[in-house]
Amino acid sequence: MNEEMRTSQMYEGEDEEKYMEIYEENTQAFAGTLPRIVQEFQKDAVNVAHYNEIPAAVSYFVILGQICKDYIKIPNGFSIEDSRIHFCQIQTSGTGKSTLYNFVGPVAKSVFKKINDTNSHPLAELIPPEFEGDFVPKKPKDFNVFSTTLYTDAALIGHYKEELDRGEDSETKGEFRQKRVAGELEGSGLAHWDEFEYSGIFKQSQHKENSIVYLNTLMNSLAGESWIISKALTSFGGMIMECFCERSVLAMTYPPTNLNDVMAEKGVLQRMLLYVWDVPEFIQHKMRLEQIEKAGTVEEVNSPIDKYAQAIFTLYELTRDRFNEVGGDPLKTMKYTPDFNQVLRLEYESMRMYIQSYPSHVAKIAGNFTTRLMKILYKMSVLCSVASAPSIKDKNQRFVVTGHNVRQASTIVRQCYRSLVDWLTDSLRAKRKSIAENSLESLFMDVYSKMKKDDEGFVNKTTLLTEVRTKAKKSRAQVYRHFDVIRHKFEEQKGASNRTYVKLIRSDEE
Repeated sequence: MNEEMRTSQMYEGEDEEKYMEIYEENTQAFAGTLPRIVQEFQKDAVNVAHYNEIPAAVSYFVILGQICKDYIKIPNGFSIEDSRIHFCQIQTSGTGKSTLYNFVGPVAKSVFKKINDTNSHPLAELIPPEFEGDFVPKKPKDFNVFSTTLYTDAALIGHYKEELDRGEDSETKGEFRQKRVAGELEGSGLAHWDEFEYSGIFKQSQHKENSIVYLNTLMNSLAGESWIISKALTSFGGMIMECFCERSVLAMTYPPTNLNDVMAEKGVLQRMLLYVWDVPEFIQHKMRLEQIEKAGTVEEVNSPIDKYAQAIFTLYELTRDRFNEVGGDPLKTMKYTPDFNQVLRLEYESMRMYIQSYPSHVAKIAGNFTTRLMKILYKMSVLCSVASAPSIKDKNQRFVVTGHNVRQASTIVRQCYRSLVDWLTDSLRAKRKSIAENSLESLFMDVYSKMKKDDEGFVNKTTLLTEVRTKAKKSRAQVYRHFDVIRHKFEEQKGASNRTYVKLIRSDEE
């Protein structure tokens, strides 16, 4: 998506044909730069969920980043990043978010099953038991998909329950002991929210406020222990419940009314790769027509799902083998060329320059995302290198992150960043328009109150609108259009010479 594609420049009366021309041109350019397997995945996914090219590509990297996390650690100065990508698709209702997941979800589950069945995942590490007989896995072995609409602490991070000891030889037989019950967040794989608006990010409650903390924690780097979610349970005398979540977040939601405020104030969204798209009505129309065309037909989807599950599993095996070749050190799995840093810097400068021409309010909120986006760009560059490995014949050239990989990743990150900026710009414009319209409404009332009226309170409509136009310095069309918005506040009647007269309707409260 180049600058011409910015939705902020698509005003009332936009040229739909031009919009689609630019959209398709940029989509092709974007897709053509990605690793071949990602291009194929995106193409098949979009065949299912039309016009969802960017979320489709990002979803691929969410899966890949998750399965590579134990074999790849990414050095970043004094810190270490893991390979996980957390993604939130914020898009108009009914435009393919859930449909896309109907393709992505089965691929992820099939990949995870293949990994779980091989028993090749690193052995689970154990931490000392909090009490006799209770062992807690620090690195859960199995991958799966967690999806829930329950946001209580017990559901998300787990709880303890009293259980009668029925052991035959145990000295404690017949006594009650506390058994640890893992929450749904615990484990590896995906944490999927089809309705992210109910997570607590946008609507507040105590439980949901806690879920924000949990989301922030699980997105911390897997290096160290800051990613472990801990909570003291008052019902068990302050006993600590620890949740070991190594999942990648894949979330979807419609644009909530308070999205701008959440972007500015909540760190959760700033730590995710966001794609925000208020889908134009005419594209929604095209989506509906394509759905109608396929009504009553059956298309085979298992074949591409099996294909991509196997392809991603192959990448898992290649990464695991590379990890073993370098002595089991995840920091050595990837190598980096000098031009990697050079291109990374160029992309940062490009992002910085891009935002400078926007209003300060937009630039400030977008700037909060910049640091995190650079980390995501870094990670995705690594994953582009991994995704390209099977096509590189010379094994010594595999798992090398280059400037080219950065450019591949930037085609995605740039589009996501621009979608964010476009949304903020359009929202700011809409807010200013609303303020202006409210001001215009007040002007209508003020002008009406000062006009000479007949015995019933009627004034000449044309005179009213002309006076408002003069004072507001607006075009005739603008004034008439706004009057249509507030027309319900006036009673109209025809007079002599077919002239129209209006009278303000007073409410009982006035």
